[in-house]
Amino acid sequence: MAKAVKICDSEMEELRGAAAVHSRSISGQAEHWLRIGRAVERDPRFGYVQIEEALKGLRPVSSLSDEQQDEFFERFASETLVPSERERAHWDERQRKGLGVGMDEQGNIVRPPH
Repeated sequence: MAKAVKICDSEMEELRGAAAVHSRSISGQAEHWLRIGRAVERDPRFGYVQIEEALKGLRPVSSLSDEQQDEFFERFASETLVPSERERAHWDERQRKGLGVGMDEQGNIVRPPH
């Protein structure tokens, strides 16, 4: 059964462009890229496995190539900027208790309004 997914505008434009170049439907192009991505993730020769190991703390970042380190730091930054559900629940609970709910740009504890 087909499912709908949300894709940001910039990626949708890339998808449309690639679909037109390769004479595929937009869905066909997305499926093609999904299969390629899955293959890359599973094949250690592409370096994806090493980057994943570094993100999990199982491999020193210094053991990665320069290109892999660039990818590592890009992924690390993007993954740490978005709070997990557990982090959101933690801060929601602190706010419910009237405790600090984060820090401002100057490093001061932010408290919920009373």
